[in-house]
This record gives sequence, structure tokens and C-alpha cells, in this order.
Amino acid sequence: MRRVLVTSTNTSMHEFLLPHIKCLIENGYVVEIACSHVAGRFEQLNEAVGEEVKVHRVNLYRSPVRIGNLKGLRELRQIIRDGHFDLIWTNEPVMGVMTRLAAIPARRTGTKVLYMAHGFHFFHGAPLKNWLLYYPVEKIMSVWTDILVTINQEDYALAKKKMHAKQVEYIPGIGVDTNRFFPDAVTEGKKDAIRRSLGLERGDKMLLSVGELIPRKNHEVVIRALAELRAPSIKYYICGEGELRPELEALIEKLGLEGSVFLLGYREDIPQLCACADLFIMPSLQEGLPVALMEALASKTPAICANIRGNTDLIAGKNALFECRDVSGAAAKITEYLTEPHDDEVERNYENIKRFDLESVKESVKKLAGGGIHRVYRAQELRRSLDIPLDAFVLLSVGELQERKNHIVAIEALHQLNLPNVYYIIAGRGELKDKYEKLIAQYGMNGTVRLLGYRNDIDQLCAAADCFVHPSIREGFGIAPMEAMVSGLPLITADINGMKDYTKDGVTGCCVDPRSVEEVCTAITRMYEDPAFRSECSRNNREIAKKYGIDISKKEVLNIINGVW
Repeated sequence: MRRVLVTSTNTSMHEFLLPHIKCLIENGYVVEIACSHVAGRFEQLNEAVGEEVKVHRVNLYRSPVRIGNLKGLRELRQIIRDGHFDLIWTNEPVMGVMTRLAAIPARRTGTKVLYMAHGFHFFHGAPLKNWLLYYPVEKIMSVWTDILVTINQEDYALAKKKMHAKQVEYIPGIGVDTNRFFPDAVTEGKKDAIRRSLGLERGDKMLLSVGELIPRKNHEVVIRALAELRAPSIKYYICGEGELRPELEALIEKLGLEGSVFLLGYREDIPQLCACADLFIMPSLQEGLPVALMEALASKTPAICANIRGNTDLIAGKNALFECRDVSGAAAKITEYLTEPHDDEVERNYENIKRFDLESVKESVKKLAGGGIHRVYRAQELRRSLDIPLDAFVLLSVGELQERKNHIVAIEALHQLNLPNVYYIIAGRGELKDKYEKLIAQYGMNGTVRLLGYRNDIDQLCAAADCFVHPSIREGFGIAPMEAMVSGLPLITADINGMKDYTKDGVTGCCVDPRSVEEVCTAITRMYEDPAFRSECSRNNREIAKKYGIDISKKEVLNIINGVW
């Protein structure tokens, strides 16, 4: 059975990740979860997952500078050491850092690490301190990340350009359950009853926000906007708990809004409240991809929101946006949306949000997890079949054993370097087989250099390797290194015509003089010692290889042939 560890705060686990954990279990995975304690949700969490999921509690704090986080790091190491997981899926900044640090030894034996960024703390318009603190940490940690998943387009573009993860993916959020949130979820009679229970009278307008009472959620800007409007018929309801409750209560009293602004605390009837609201407001300073806004749009509730990353992924058009610190701007938007119909915009938002449906996102997560685990198993099984340690550094070449392919330069370089736990496998047959075998025996490298002969499983060999070596003296257009690039392997290639079309030193890997053992030694050493460089080349190579796909090639050939006539 394939084993997965999922780590996050207990709040995120309960509110966002449980549907995906249940989906993984339904698809044959054994899942354990490890949570830090942010809110009193462990009892609910244990009830929700039942006996089939083992729940670990670890001592971690949201603040990255708390010394107590070291205890949580030790606990995570023990959980990972005992669990023998195939895949570790981690979430959130502090938990994500600690989990990836704890998983470093496990990655050497084949475990893959998937990190889901629910919204980088560094983003366009973020405070400088966020860039100085969080950006370098995330960039360093991406070296120990096999799959980096982002949930909004701004983070995706940044991660692809700046991070070192072997694979960067985008999925449309963590999913909204449209079975719970839909336009006709509540009858008109029930709506009237709920509105009366909230103290709303006929003719009153109900504003709704959902989010913790913390600085990032920025509820204050809406409260101050209502103080500007001074409209007794407008009532504002905030669902959520948090550290700012006393301050917000004091602000409401100071502004004389006790009869207009209500802090409802934690609520489990958000679908019903969305259905009853006249306007939903998301005033956050920072979001990844806000589930609360997704739920409101799925309910066909008119919505306005701060002009920030995440919100802009969800809202169809810019009319509903206001600057997050602009009190007057928020007041103007509230007035506009309560006095003018925006039915077309509501419909566009509703159609747009279908892309983020929970069932669709679960399939994306399952595919990412399954793909990662499948690659792990494929690589592990192949290494075992070749009697290569799972934590070895493996170089791969594909090509006939002949003078032109020049495998001998890599053998000579490895002999000179004598690096520990490095293996070199060559797939191909040819006239130089006996010569190579004698040289390998002469150098005492029979265990670490393998001549595999002809193989029809090159894709699996690429999955099991860490770097592809193509030292040919002459090529027309090297297909083998292109196949390696598709697999995301960094390259050590000859700097020759036929390779220069799509290889570049420092971008795809290391380009060397194929007759220089010294240059090949330098390239192998860099690949061996610099995992960040390997990751960057891996990411670049996947992108470059897309330009040379077979469908593109077929289209170009067809255009040429059509041009003849």
C-alpha cells in the first residue's frame, strides 16, 4: 500500500484538507496526518477522520521565530522516520519548512515531498520585511521540494521563475464544495427566518464577511467605511474568531456602530448566511486563493473585494475591486453594489467559479499525489533491479557503444573523481562493448558503471536517474537528451552543433568540450554537489522540451509538405 503523510495546522486540516485526505483513502492510499495546534480542533479532527487515519500532534507555532519549533522539528523527524512514507504532502509556511527539513533523510531513500503554497507571504505589494524574511527561506527550502504546488497565477509565475523545486504545478485552489454552496441552497422562507434571527428588518441590507479576526483579514477597513456611510439600514456581519476581537469591539463602540456591525464568531452555517446576504465583502490584505470568497460566488451572492492576488483570480472583471486600505473606496463600492444591480457580473462570477469545484480539484490533487508516488515506485523498483542504492547519485547515458557517442570520457572522469555512491548506467549496444568492459574492470568500476545493452524503458531509466550525460563528438539533433529533458533531467552535454540548438550552459545543465576529461569532471562535480542547480536545470528543461514536442514537429512537417503544392 502506498503511504502518504499530510502535514498542516489543525485548522487548515479540518477546514480545507479533509476532503482530499478522504479522496486519497478512497483511492487506495494509507494516509497519516501531522498537525500543529492552532485552534481547539483536534477532537473534531479525530472524529472526522475516524480510526483509519492516524493523527499526530506536533509542537509547532505559526511564528517562525519561536524556539519551541525545534521540538516540533524533532517530532516530525521521528514521525517520518517511523512512517516509511512514499509521499509527504506539507502545507503552510512554518509547517512546510519544518516538514521539509525533517524529510531530508527520507528523500535520500526515495520519499517525495510535495509542498502546497496556499499563498506566498511575498507578493506584489507585500511589505519589504516579507520579502526579506519569507522569500529567501522559501527559495532555499525549494531545493528540498520535489513538487511545488501553487493555487494562484501570481505565485505560479514566481515559483516557475525563481524556485528550485523539481516540478512546479498550478491547481485552482483547494476547492469549493458546490454541493453545499449553490444559488438555491436556502428557500425564500428560510432566508426570511435567518435574517430575522440576525436582527434584520424588512428593507435592511446585509453585508457579510468570513475570516479570522486577525490583521491580515482587514475587517477594520469595512467597519470604518460604514462609519463614513452612516446608513442605519446597512448591517455588517463578520464570521470568525481571532486575536483582534477586543480591538474590533472597541472600534465598533468608538465609532458608534454597535447596532450596525456584529461579530458572529465561528459559524457552521456559512452556506445559509451567504444565501441571505445582499453583499459579500473580502477586504483582506493578503490571500492565497480565498475559499470564503469562492463560496460566496458559488452562492451567486454579489461580492466586492480588495484588489489583491488570489481575489483577482476569482472575480470576473475589475469593477468589484477596491484598494485594501482605501476606506472611502470601500464605502463607494458598498454604496454602488447595494443600489445598482450587477446581475451579469454575478453570473460571470458563478460560471468562473465552476473551475474551482472541489471534485475537480480533488482529481488534480489525486493526480499530483499519484504521479509523484508512481514515479517514486518506478524509480525505486528500477534501482533495485539494477542493484543500485536508493540514495545513490545516478548518471545516465543513452546511445550506441561507438566512438562518436564518446561514453569513454565520462568513464575516465568518474575514475578520476572517485566520488562516493555515484553510479553511471549506459543504455546501448555496439562495437566498443568489449573495450568498455575491459576499461571498467581495469579501473575497478564493475559495480558502479553498468552497460545495460539495448533498452526499451528509457522513460523509466530517466525517472531513476539524477543527471543525463551526452558527451557525443558529433550529432545531427540529439533525441536522447531531448527525451531526458522531457523527464526533467539536468544535462551534461557536449558543446557541439546539433546540441547547441536547445542546450545552454548553466540553463539546461553543463555544456562541455567532449574531448576534455577535466571539463567533464567539473560538470559532474557541480551536478553532484549542487542540488539547487540541478533543480533549476530540471525545471528549465521541461519548459524547453515543450517546444520540440512530436505534435509541433508533425504540424511543421505537414506545413512544409502542404507548401510544396
